[in-house]
Amino acid sequence: MSEALLSKWLLTYFRQRLPFPKEWLPQGSYWVGGSLRDAYLAWLRGQAGDSKGPVDLDLMCPADPVGWAAGVARRLKAGFVVLDAERQIARIVLGQGGASTPTAATVDAALQVGPTPEADLRQRDFTCNALALELQEGHLLDPTGGRADIEQRCLRMVHPDNLSADPVRLLRAYRQAAQLGFALDPATAEAIRQRAPLLARVAAERVRAEVVTLLETGIPGLAHLQAAVAAGLLAAWLPRLAPQSPGFAQAQAVWQWAEIWQLQYPRTLAELAQPLADRRGGLLATVLAALLWDPAGTPAETVEAELERLRFSRAEMRAIQKLHQLLPLLQTLLTHSPTPGQQWRLYHQAGSLFGGLALLAAATGSSPREIESWLRRYEDPQDPLAHLVPLLDGNDLLHSLGAKPGPWVGQLLQALQEAQAAGQIQTRAEALSFARRWRERSSQP
Repeated sequence: MSEALLSKWLLTYFRQRLPFPKEWLPQGSYWVGGSLRDAYLAWLRGQAGDSKGPVDLDLMCPADPVGWAAGVARRLKAGFVVLDAERQIARIVLGQGGASTPTAATVDAALQVGPTPEADLRQRDFTCNALALELQEGHLLDPTGGRADIEQRCLRMVHPDNLSADPVRLLRAYRQAAQLGFALDPATAEAIRQRAPLLARVAAERVRAEVVTLLETGIPGLAHLQAAVAAGLLAAWLPRLAPQSPGFAQAQAVWQWAEIWQLQYPRTLAELAQPLADRRGGLLATVLAALLWDPAGTPAETVEAELERLRFSRAEMRAIQKLHQLLPLLQTLLTHSPTPGQQWRLYHQAGSLFGGLALLAAATGSSPREIESWLRRYEDPQDPLAHLVPLLDGNDLLHSLGAKPGPWVGQLLQALQEAQAAGQIQTRAEALSFARRWRERSSQP
């Protein structure tokens, strides 16, 4: 391999993505981090890389990265954030992928740690992330053998002490191995196992971020999450989860059925993907629900405590609780001949999570053929049961019946919709007649 050719290629790759003139770069700065690793992977594959997608660059600076980043942000009228004042790390944010600035870009600048660039790189987590490209001549620094490990697709620690210095790296090893398709070096895996209790000291939000990314990486991520559990990393966070837990196979099945049904029921799956919290959507909640579902029956309070420990949002916890509550009902209805009213009630209770409920049912052993009969109805926005259009609303009831607001309005609306789903009422006049009879029977004021 020609080192000169590689240096030129990497410099070109970097400059094509740099969202400002290269002359603005701080003197003595280096390109570091995941984007350099990914560029080297692209070089090995003979690919040019995507120069039109989002840009995420990391710079190592010998002095005052915060001041430099603030100055560039002012010149570009870009966003500027100090990520860590103590360690002197700042971020420049340009564009959001809109029409005027089609490429979103972030450039992070951090102070070099140690007397030399090589000393900084030796304090990093894994060898594949311990590369640096000098930005004038293109000299590539590799003090830990990262290039060889990238070529061998091996995730290897730089030093055991570096894992202890920031214990979230223990879990990050499995996440990066899943994302990159790398194998975890055996000595690194053993060092992680020995330090597993340290993860209990890490902020919950950081642990959650790694777990979420593993789950979002699909089946490879689940395999690595299972390995992380086997190493004891999540004992303090998800104590019920064991390597042999059925939840891993169930979560894997959710991903498999989601891939199959994506083409058949795109509307349903797109609705499920809508965010619940911080861009985390209903599909992730479904995967989590499958991972934590215990056929023997775990109290809802226990599941809620596990999710709360990892600082999942209230919306996500409610979604998972709903999926767990409705799963036995759907499983029962799938093996019987439900009435239209029972079908409507389940669609109504599940709402936008119905696609997740269907995936969870398939993942836990229900008949896919039977589930698909429900999915076909839900996929059709005109279906009179899955997407029933009420004949009356609350204002109609108050106006027509001359009554005062109260809890009875919601109760009556549900009774009306159940009757409509069952075919007992079909017109507005029939609905009003039903409402008057219901009011008389219930003695509402």
